[in-house]
This record gives sequence, structure tokens and C-alpha cells, in this order.
Amino acid sequence: MVKQHHSFDTHGFLFVMRGVDSTQNELFSYRTLESRIPNDHSLRKLRCLVDILLTTLDEEFDALYAQRGRASIPPERLLRVSLLQILFSIRSERQLVEHIDFNLLYRWFVGLSMDDEVWDHSTFSANRDRLLNERVSRLFFDRVLCLAEWQDLVSDEHFSVDGTLIKAWASMKSVKAKDGSSQPPDRVIVV
Repeated sequence: MVKQHHSFDTHGFLFVMRGVDSTQNELFSYRTLESRIPNDHSLRKLRCLVDILLTTLDEEFDALYAQRGRASIPPERLLRVSLLQILFSIRSERQLVEHIDFNLLYRWFVGLSMDDEVWDHSTFSANRDRLLNERVSRLFFDRVLCLAEWQDLVSDEHFSVDGTLIKAWASMKSVKAKDGSSQPPDRVIVV
């Protein structure tokens, strides 16, 4: 039951001062996913550029796929997803797939509709490893970097790293001493 907040004015007329917090799940949406993305959003511009770059890789994609068989995740989507993972520092494929499931901006960038089912993280991993060999991925990201450099979006004057992610991802089991000893340092200092 929803609690109503009623008030009466001096003449006895009922008015509601506070809106009601009730959730009604909509069966249909009358807005497209495209219309939900602001025209000036940076990912909108990037998506246009990425789509152009992906068309330059059509021959490489065609060589990766058999003529018959069950359709897999389109390689364009795999590369767009990989770019999102890098841009937004999403640390695992499980988290990446989860983000795509609930984030409409990510869905739009990847090319999924609001109702498209998002693939399982293990399916994503298997498709990426099998279909996007190092050559295709390198071509794509090299072209993205060249385009970013051409647009003056990157600089080689300095390099910034969010140290909180490094510290959070660092495991003492993965730390190796530079001198070759098996003993990890007492603590890891992240600057």
C-alpha cells in the first residue's frame, strides 16, 4: 500500500504537497534508445568514428567466419565492448557484461536494443579469444589511437593512472620482486 501525504487548505480543499513514490513498470517504452543519448555526449561522437573504423575491417572479419553455421556475437560488437571496457576501466568480463545489461548508454554504444539479451560472460570470452585474434584487435585499436591522435585527444607529455584501481586490483600473490627473490615486499606503494 502506498502512503499518501494529504494536506487541507484553510477552505477545506484537499491538496497534495508531496509526490507519491510509486513505481509502475512500463510494458512499452515510447522512446528509442537512440533518443535517450544526449546529442553532445562524448560517446555519441566516438561511436560514429568507431563505426567508420569498423567498416575498414570488413575483409578481416569475413576471413574469421565460416560460411555456414550458427551465428556468433558480431565482431563489431566485441570490439565496441572491448573499447568500453578500456575507457571505463571495467576490470572483468563478468562485470562488463553486467554493466551492458543495465546501462542503456553502453547498450546503445555496443549496438544492442533495450530488449536484446546480453550474452553470458563466458560466451563473450570464448568468442573474443577465438574470433578476435591479436592482428584484428591490434588493427582496430591502432586505428582508434591514430584517430584520437589526429583529433588531438591524446598527449605524450604525461601519463595519468587512477591509482585506486591499481591498488584494488593488486594482489600480493601477483607481486614479484625485481631482484628475483620469491619473497614479495611487505607492502605495495601506489603513487
